[in-house]
Amino acid sequence: MAYKIDKSYEAEQDMFGILDYLTETLASVGAARHFYRLLNECYKRLHKYPLMYPLCRDENLAVKGFRYAPVMRYIVFYKIDEEKNIVEFIVLFMEQ
Repeated sequence: MAYKIDKSYEAEQDMFGILDYLTETLASVGAARHFYRLLNECYKRLHKYPLMYPLCRDENLAVKGFRYAPVMRYIVFYKIDEEKNIVEFIVLFMEQ
């Protein structure tokens, strides 16, 4: 069954911040386009297969059901609401 994708305000702002950083600070429109394409591919995969990425390694986050998906050098954190068939994207972080 396909899941609805729900992006939090914070996740949207993180995405815009990353795109701005790639285009303005790094002056790489190509990298920004590549990131945006990969992020959308991640959303599409999770639309059909929300369990494909693992629970977070941090035990406190894993217990709360947080999962993570890598996109370039960034990590997308998300949760699944199986009752409502929703994948909620919470936040994006740069990988350390």
